[in-house]
Amino acid sequence: MPKYMLVLRDDPKEYKNYSPEEFQKLIEKYRAWSGRMSAEGRLVASNKLMDEGGKVMRRAAGKITVKDGPFVETKEIVGGYFIISAHSYDHAVKLCDDHPALSHNGIVEIRAVDFMGRPEE
Repeated sequence: MPKYMLVLRDDPKEYKNYSPEEFQKLIEKYRAWSGRMSAEGRLVASNKLMDEGGKVMRRAAGKITVKDGPFVETKEIVGGYFIISAHSYDHAVKLCDDHPALSHNGIVEIRAVDFMGRPEE
């Protein structure tokens, strides 16, 4: 069955005024959603990315530059990912209809995983 990566993007300012209770409720929504995907045998992998740290690499004019980042001050950050099994893009969209990221103005980008001729992992 095809695999789809869900790239979760958020505006970090969205959480600035969350109380600990509100943040805990959001975490519980994520756990419930991923628990449902796992129970259905659809969850392949998922992780939250660290809020701080990271490196951004670019090649320009034959030279590689490495910078610290991305930074939380940016307008939009990638905060985590899921990999799920679905029959098609339409099916993946339907499975994500109630994804918790969408409940707080987050973005869920859905991309098919290309195993480049290797067996699906």
